[in-house]
Amino acid sequence: MKYIYPPRAETKIAPESLPIFEKMGKFLAQPKLNGSSTEIYFDDKGTVKTYNRHHDVISHKMDVKELESLHRGNGEMVLCGEYLNKNQKDETGNYWNHKYVIWDIIVYEGKHLLGSSFEERYKLLNKLYPDNPVKKHLHQISSNCYRINAILSDFKSIFEDISKFDIYEGLVLKRLDGKLENGTTENNNTRTQIKCRKGTKNYRF
Repeated sequence: MKYIYPPRAETKIAPESLPIFEKMGKFLAQPKLNGSSTEIYFDDKGTVKTYNRHHDVISHKMDVKELESLHRGNGEMVLCGEYLNKNQKDETGNYWNHKYVIWDIIVYEGKHLLGSSFEERYKLLNKLYPDNPVKKHLHQISSNCYRINAILSDFKSIFEDISKFDIYEGLVLKRLDGKLENGTTENNNTRTQIKCRKGTKNYRF
């Protein structure tokens, strides 16, 4: 299967702007986890290959059989998510490492989902991997695989809450009606997403 660059946010906003975007009613938000952006490619037999957002093969220490178990439907499939490989603490003080968290799907049953909205793709993910909350924002699929939640309100308070913990970097806002473009370059799907990251030693507004 031809490589497809994943949707990503380039435009940045400060946390103080979050209520403005919430009032628009056009965005949902997803917590941004502190890991490595990773796509999983499934062929029509469910065999997997993993790539980072630069089209480099990404090595991982996860059970390949567990990743293969994420395959749904018939035919080729591509999931976008975060490979947690930085050993960060969560809300309970536990370290998270070598886990995979899904936040989008761009190919399903051999069809590139061009023109589909993020809202449509999120509903598809919800159908394929039903709600099974284990934390405020995570739904568990298997021992080490999860689906991130989508948030429609309280952007600012949720940002302030999750920013206390190392496992989170902030929020990514995504237009509900934002259409998936052909990911031939890294910048094809940046116009409908906005990121709001917490300040760190190497990141300031």
